[in-house]
Amino acid sequence: MNKRLFYRIYNYTVNNKTAAKAAVLLSRFSKFIYVVIYGLGFIILLFGSDILLIPRYILVPFAVLVVNTSLRKILNKPRPFESEDIEALVPHEENGSLPSNHAASSLIISLSWLLVCPPVAAAFVLLSFCTGFSRIMTGIHYPLDVVCGWMIALIGGVFGFLL
Repeated sequence: MNKRLFYRIYNYTVNNKTAAKAAVLLSRFSKFIYVVIYGLGFIILLFGSDILLIPRYILVPFAVLVVNTSLRKILNKPRPFESEDIEALVPHEENGSLPSNHAASSLIISLSWLLVCPPVAAAFVLLSFCTGFSRIMTGIHYPLDVVCGWMIALIGGVFGFLL
């Protein structure tokens, strides 16, 4: 199921130039986008009235990324371009694929905005789903990699920001 879904998404992207361009663009610039989003949230909290939220704003994403990266090193699953006969649409190192760091980090950074401005968090969560999907479209991750990254971030976000 995971590979079948991957091939459907990837083949659609390869055969659709507009989809490929959008996926490559988002996949390439997502790190920068989320650094800016995270930094803006930090600045708003720092200069706003909610300075006491800063430790949670920093520690929850950090914990999620530590868990995600640790699982990825333990599982060490190959990426689609390593194990399938495909070419990734964006250059990437051959390192662990499951769970996706992009999916986990984009979602936990988006969820961190629940502390800053919940309506904006909702928009960023939507962008996070597009980011994760772009990683599948470009041949960097299988769907399960992305879903697992999102689940780790969601669990971390619920425990860290909502409880």
